Amino acid sequence: MGKYGVVRRRRQRSRAAVGHCGDDLGGCGGGQRAFPKLSKLSLSHNSMTDEGVAALFVNLTTLSELYLGGNQLFTSSWISNLTSLRAVDLSRNSLREFNGICNLHQLEYLQLGVNMLHGAINSCLGNLHQLKYLNMERNFLTGEITPNLLSNLTKLETIHLGLNNLTGTFMLSWLANSSNLAEIVLSHNYDLRIETEIVTWTPLFQLAYLNFSNCIVNRRSDGVVPTFLSTQLSISGIDLSGCSLQGKIPSWLFYNISDFILLNDNDMDLIDMDGLGGNMTSPVQVLDLSDNKISMSIPTNFGSIFQYLEYCDMSSNRVYGGIPPLAEATSLEGPCPPSIGVHRLEHLSLENNRFSGQLSPLLSKSSNLKTLNARSNHLSGIIPDGLLSFQKLGVILLGGNDLHGPIPLDLCFNNYLHFVDLSNNRFSGKIPDCFYNDFWTDLPMYFDDDPFSGIVTERMSVDFTTKGESLTYMGMPLVLMTGIDLSMNQLSGTIPPPVGFLRQLKSLNLSHNQLVGPIPETFMYMEDMESMDLSYNHLNGSLPMQLANLSFLCSFNVAYNNLSGEIPFQSQFETFDESAFEGNDNLCGEIINKTCSVLHQNQGGVLSDDAIDTALVFWSFVFGCFALGFWGTVAWLIWDKGRRKRLCSFMDALMYKLGWEFVP
Repeated sequence: MGKYGVVRRRRQRSRAAVGHCGDDLGGCGGGQRAFPKLSKLSLSHNSMTDEGVAALFVNLTTLSELYLGGNQLFTSSWISNLTSLRAVDLSRNSLREFNGICNLHQLEYLQLGVNMLHGAINSCLGNLHQLKYLNMERNFLTGEITPNLLSNLTKLETIHLGLNNLTGTFMLSWLANSSNLAEIVLSHNYDLRIETEIVTWTPLFQLAYLNFSNCIVNRRSDGVVPTFLSTQLSISGIDLSGCSLQGKIPSWLFYNISDFILLNDNDMDLIDMDGLGGNMTSPVQVLDLSDNKISMSIPTNFGSIFQYLEYCDMSSNRVYGGIPPLAEATSLEGPCPPSIGVHRLEHLSLENNRFSGQLSPLLSKSSNLKTLNARSNHLSGIIPDGLLSFQKLGVILLGGNDLHGPIPLDLCFNNYLHFVDLSNNRFSGKIPDCFYNDFWTDLPMYFDDDPFSGIVTERMSVDFTTKGESLTYMGMPLVLMTGIDLSMNQLSGTIPPPVGFLRQLKSLNLSHNQLVGPIPETFMYMEDMESMDLSYNHLNGSLPMQLANLSFLCSFNVAYNNLSGEIPFQSQFETFDESAFEGNDNLCGEIINKTCSVLHQNQGGVLSDDAIDTALVFWSFVFGCFALGFWGTVAWLIWDKGRRKRLCSFMDALMYKLGWEFVP
């Protein structure tokens, strides 16, 4: 970035080095008389206006650095006489123009990001030959980037023009002679066409970062990956996502870039494997090839090539074959030489491809894994022992496959879980009843440190079905959300009561299984529950009244079970409609417009279990038996005179023996 590359460092310097004016602007307004040697001044994040700064800076011609970011400035004419300025920060204002800056020929650092600049970029920038840092991102700039605008700025180190509305064709060869260039950001100019291949050129620069995302790259050259990148030997990352790239991903790309490669949302169809392998290892840590048209099997030596991967996303492609081993072992497709695996891998996404076969047991050795997403493939077999027991594993997405067998007990001993999706498979047996352990009872299900760092933080997202729709979670909602989806399997047995102790669980889907028994009353402890779907099972018994007190519950479904009794009509349950309870013939209540009788009968005319269990029936039975016994005895004595006399004689003899004395 050069001398003025990091504004924050300037802001943190001592007050002796940088002038700070207080509320009494007259103290600064004295100009040269008050501060004859003032060279650096910061008034960022105040309420400065055009009128205020015009009076303030009229005589401060000795200034070399001026920081006024985060104020209320609209114009720049007041700055034109400060010709000694070498660094200017006017970001996060409301600037409509920057004409006054055109006179600052000593300027090296210019920050104009997040303003209201509109129209074409003022060509006067091309005359600021000392400029090293230029940032005009997040404005409303339109029109073309003309050849003479940047080509004369041979000292440029950083160019940020992203998030504008620039159009036309920009030839990267115009910057060939900018030997100090380290960063180019032109992202999110959706109609800007960037060409790197039309002319033959050799760059004098060595980039550290390139971002052309959501621009149109090399349309006139069949959408190839820019070949000049093969000459960039110290580049840390590239973002060419959404650039309409086509064809082959060159193998040299994986060796030249040290941190991240983002090629998602393109039309790439193949990875050139000819140059991969041997003794070479890629330094790439983040690899995103999702949403392309890659049609190939992943090579078995993938793990030995990408030993430093922390995040890998190849979802929504046409990849087929087995998932390659990611740890030291042989291939699932047959024997192959052992290879060192991706022990540092933290995020793996292979969703929506054509992977088949079993989940590799070698995944269980990727102990740093935090996210595993192999959803919507053709995987079969059981989940290998130990695969879900990683202490850092926070996201398990294996839904939409053909996995079978029991749900591993490993699931219960993980204290970092946010999302578990095992839906739409063939899992059978009981739901693990081991959720009573300390990990899940306290269930922070929140990472105690930032699980996603750097570029991963910006890109990490999880799609999860809850409240009847698929939602995308990223950023803070991703950290706070917790959900379990075991729907559309063949699970049987009862719902383990300890599940109710997952107090911070927000979404639970157990629908479309073969579960029996009652809804556990422990569900009353799910204080953060927002969505619960227990439909299409064989559950019986009554609805626990306490469920109505779950104040965040906004989606609830128990349709098509064997539930009976009265549906609570209070608190949250008042918001649900009758479709949530349909298919339960023995339910009654105001929600489904069905009056509850004293002895509610089922279709066959037999008293339901709940009717027999009511307090009224119980006490009626007690008093009935008492009345029957009492009046039966009395009637027997009244109608049989002989037995009545014998009973009286017996009572007299008994009293005499007990010492009673009677008076005739």
